[in-house]
Parts: sequence; C-alpha cells; structure tokens
Amino acid sequence: MKVHPLVLKANGIFTPGYPVHQRDFFSGRVEQLQRTLESLVAPGRHPIIFGQRGVGKTSLANILGQSLTGVSVVKISCDGGDTFATVWNRVLATASITFKQHALGFRSEEAQKTVSLGALLGHDPATTKPAEIAGLLGKVNQYCAVVMDEFDKITDSHAKTQFADLIKIVSDTVPRLTIVLVGVADNIHELIGQHPSIDRNLLQIELPIMSEIEIREIFVTGLKKLSLKVDSSVADQVPMLASGFPHYAHLLGLAAVKAAVNNNTDEVGAIVFDMACALAVQDSIEKYRDAFSKATATTQLSRYPIILSACGYAKCDTRGVFRATDVVDAIAEVFNEHLTVQAVVPALGEFTNSRRASALKPFTVAGRKCYRFADPMMVPFCRLKARELLQAMAS
Repeated sequence: MKVHPLVLKANGIFTPGYPVHQRDFFSGRVEQLQRTLESLVAPGRHPIIFGQRGVGKTSLANILGQSLTGVSVVKISCDGGDTFATVWNRVLATASITFKQHALGFRSEEAQKTVSLGALLGHDPATTKPAEIAGLLGKVNQYCAVVMDEFDKITDSHAKTQFADLIKIVSDTVPRLTIVLVGVADNIHELIGQHPSIDRNLLQIELPIMSEIEIREIFVTGLKKLSLKVDSSVADQVPMLASGFPHYAHLLGLAAVKAAVNNNTDEVGAIVFDMACALAVQDSIEKYRDAFSKATATTQLSRYPIILSACGYAKCDTRGVFRATDVVDAIAEVFNEHLTVQAVVPALGEFTNSRRASALKPFTVAGRKCYRFADPMMVPFCRLKARELLQAMAS
C-alpha cells in the first residue's frame, strides 16, 4: 500500500505529534513571539516562556532562530537527570559552527570540532561554577541566545540556583547574550525559583491556551496550503473542539485531509468533517484514549461515557473548575438528556478515583464539591468523544 501524496504533504503542515520547526508553518502567538524576539536584542533581559502543557511553547522556541536576523540561537532540551554542568555540555554538543564562532569565539577550524565543557575549562565539569560559564560566554561578539526547553524537568534546586546566578552575571557582563528558559509552569518562580536579585532581568512570557482566531487559523491556513477548500461552518467548529490547544487543531487538520482523500474530494464539508472527527478520536494520543476508556469502563451499559464527555462542555471558571450542576446542564445541552444532580455526582466521584485513571480532580470551593480535569488536554478529547457518541446514538 502507498500513502496518498496529499497526506504525505499534509504531514509536513499538520503535525499533532511534533512541534512546529519551520517559521512558515507557525501560526498565532504574535504578541508572545514579538516580545520574545525583542528581548533577544535587549541587554540584561532574559525571557521565561511558561504555560500549561500542550499550548505550543516548544514550537515558539523552535522558530526563534528563524524569526530574527543577526541573532545566533542554540536550543537544547533538558531532562530530569540534568545538572548545571550537563546542560552546558549539551549546549556545546548542540551548538552550530556559527554559534561557536560568534558566541564562544572559536576559530573556524576549532568550531568544526565537538568540544566538551571539561575540555574547555580544564577540570571536572561537575564542579563548574556559573562564573566560569559566564567567562566562556563573555567572548560573544554579536547577539546570541541559548534556549533551554523543558526546563521544568530540572528538579535539582542547586542547579536552578546556579542558573539564576548565571543569569545575574550574564545580565551584568554579557549584554549580547540572552538565556531563554521554557517550561510547564503556572508562573516563572516554579521554573527558576525565588531569586529577587534577578527579578528585573526576567521577562515573563506566558502562553495561555490559544484564542479561537489562532486555532481557526492553524486549521484553515493548513488546508489552504494543500489547496483544499473548507466550509466556514466547519472551520467555525474547530476552535470549540480544540479548546485552545494547537495539538488538536493539527490533529483535526490532518484528519480532515485524510477524510477528504478517502472521499475523493477537495472540499471539507460537513460530511467529510464528521469523518475527520472520527479519525481524530482514533489518532488521538494513546494516553487520553486509555484514560477515557478506563474511566468509563463498566460491565453493563451506563451513562459514564456521556457524563465524562459532557464534562468537556461543562461551564467552568478560569482554572477549569466546574460543579456537578454544570455537568447536568452540559448533558442537557449536548445530548438532550435530562439527568438529575443525584444521578451525576456518583459518576463524578468515580472519575476522581485512581481505578478510573483519576480523570478528574476534586476541589472544594466555597464549601461546594467541584471538579477539574487532571490533564486539561482531556477537555478537547472529551468533546470529540461527545461528537462520536452523538453520531452513534443517531445511527
């Protein structure tokens, strides 16, 4: 069997399992991108890009080097076992020849070689001090940036203190070097810790969930690049289904292409989009499919699938917290079924249990029992499942 050429091309435009790496395929985040780029040429300003999982932080970090001429960028990803020294070893191993020349002052022949932190410093890299790294970076002769993605995975408090110390030294002595930290967090202090001495050097770049306009743009622009037409009524549904997460905009876009190919059409209308949503459920991240299945599994027919999928539509506050009454209202609106609160509450309690994947987390607000999805990216999955359930009920 062969993969259709249009689907092959679509895999380079819609990338639900892979962050965006090319500026031409990056959509939205205009304000956050502009603020970050401005900081790369602002002495003593170091952006921290943060937000919840799945909102596009890595994609934004990936295209920084392509978005501003005259700035050399090296980007690395951190992991749970990293220390201050291992991160900088990775920076050296990842750095391009251009970065080594501009940021570290290497001669042409030196820049072509792979170097280690220990070799540069002449001692065990495990004992590396922030001042030594600042000394190496002090050779910068043009604007450069070091981007450290998934910084939240570094759990060593001593390492975080060393990074804070380095930012302070670099801010005072290396005006053309910018350190960019990227990670999952509710605020910058969750990433770097409390260090009042560098507060004025840190630029907070929060990435909230995407706006409806940005989500729609990902879907429509991608299809346009593939010469596929899309009904406006279909495009208008995507922001609601994606719930602000670019992953689902890409997932639905790719599924729409596959559905159009399967139907031998160049237009994504209502029928094709119904098929696309079904494909999107099948192609969703295994973690969410398993969580939904585990949460709603019963030996007999039950309303658990309807109740959990309706939670994705429940009216909630800015933190995603909702009440049982909100779920009852969502069931009535989405499924046209009228359940009582007493019928819904036991199921919601079950969904907080580890036996059912702990899909929900319980909260008490003003003395009332409330709930929130343990992973916000379950919200759009539940919306897709609700659509699937409705189609099954109609057939």
